[in-house]
Amino acid sequence: MIVDDFEKAEISHFFKVVERKKGNYVKAAGKYACFYQEIENDDVAGNGPKALEYLRSKAKVVSPFYQEDFSSSVSGHDGSVIIKYSAKLDL
Repeated sequence: MIVDDFEKAEISHFFKVVERKKGNYVKAAGKYACFYQEIENDDVAGNGPKALEYLRSKAKVVSPFYQEDFSSSVSGHDGSVIIKYSAKLDL
């Protein structure tokens, strides 16, 4: 997912795995701040605002804010996934 406006913190785009073909979005080159979080699958959709707040407390970043599935499951942790959150550093 992408959040384009930090102040509104509303989801603006979703990504999904599809057949390989020409894409319609390019993630800009640059240096990014990111972190990974293990989270219960049911809590993923509502965690974005908290994750953005945490990332902004650690680094000066600019929109958009990305949420990416890193793992569909965690061994020995039924119902949890690893999520990667990132945003481009404001250098």
